[in-house]
Amino acid sequence: MGEYPKAEVSEGLVSIIVPDLLKYLVGNRPEPAHAPVFYNPRMEVNRSLSISILNGYLSYVGRAGITVCEPLSGTGVRAVRYAKEVYGISRVIANDISERAYELIKLNADKNGLNDIIVAYRDDANNVLLRVAREGGCDVIDIDPFGSPQPFIENSLRAIKDQGLLCVTATDVGVLSGKYPLKCVRRYGSLPQRFPFRFEVGVRILIYAIARYALAMDYGVRPLVSFMDGHYYRVCALVIKDRSYAVETLKGLGYAYYRPSLLRRGLVQGFPIPNMANPNLAGPLWVGDLWNAEFINGYMLRNVRDYFSERARELAGMLGEESLSPNIPYALTTEVSRDVGRELPINDVISIIRRIGYQAYRSHFHPKGFRTDADLMRVRDLVKQLK
Repeated sequence: MGEYPKAEVSEGLVSIIVPDLLKYLVGNRPEPAHAPVFYNPRMEVNRSLSISILNGYLSYVGRAGITVCEPLSGTGVRAVRYAKEVYGISRVIANDISERAYELIKLNADKNGLNDIIVAYRDDANNVLLRVAREGGCDVIDIDPFGSPQPFIENSLRAIKDQGLLCVTATDVGVLSGKYPLKCVRRYGSLPQRFPFRFEVGVRILIYAIARYALAMDYGVRPLVSFMDGHYYRVCALVIKDRSYAVETLKGLGYAYYRPSLLRRGLVQGFPIPNMANPNLAGPLWVGDLWNAEFINGYMLRNVRDYFSERARELAGMLGEESLSPNIPYALTTEVSRDVGRELPINDVISIIRRIGYQAYRSHFHPKGFRTDADLMRVRDLVKQLK
């Protein structure tokens, strides 16, 4: 396959060989997509949080000796970290269709002394998932593509065991959050809207897409963790292969609405037909909880490690707080600070809301975002009094 410049990097508890990204610059910035094997150091946050999620999952469902499948492995960094840092893994299936990637996966497994845990394949991702399904399935499937995960969701559900954990990353945030609405309809079967809370709409559409595939198989899904970090969404959900739970999952589908004149936003269960009284509906999408607060605060956060990056630890803490908030789409401080002449700091807005007896939490989706069960017009009136 030919040689190319490589570098050794450390991440988590492992040391791996990756393409030397300083040799693949666009302008003055490294561009992972231009390297012969994809490796994005910014996804350390995703990988570190996934370590804490998998360790939490093992305790949450009482499993050990699990098999994890990562059908889009690239350099193998995620697979190697799972094998090293998740306690209770007996096998990691790491695959990539690229021969250069396949060679790096084997090299990095050997370099970290993990040849007894990591099994490397060079194949199409969907072929590997179908092979896993034929062999009885696995406990955790992690889909981390460059772009949309849509082509891999259906076969992931075929390959996962009952009460398995399906983790999905989507880097097409622009598509899911309304920048390219028709592409979202084609790809995910859902229409986004550019609401102030459009980034939340995006992750809810992603969960809807997973749920729709699951429902077609009479499976149910239960999101444990959902988040956005810069250029990607991440969803980790339990898959429950039970028809009665599929009926429960169906209740989690619906639409989101926004009425700017009243600052009203919300989620509507079921499948209403848009009309002139309520023309701005986004969806269909997931209207259930984005998080399981018990899982995040009781299991995931206990497995956040000191050696994770500061951003990974910070985001984990934010998710712990936000998981306690009401299931109402987030608002922005700009919405309640209108006509004031200045924008009130978010912590001041939250303090005002809590003083009048309502819930208020910061949202990780936006630096100016907060969740509350208070009427936002009343909040705006209180903010105006501070003028």
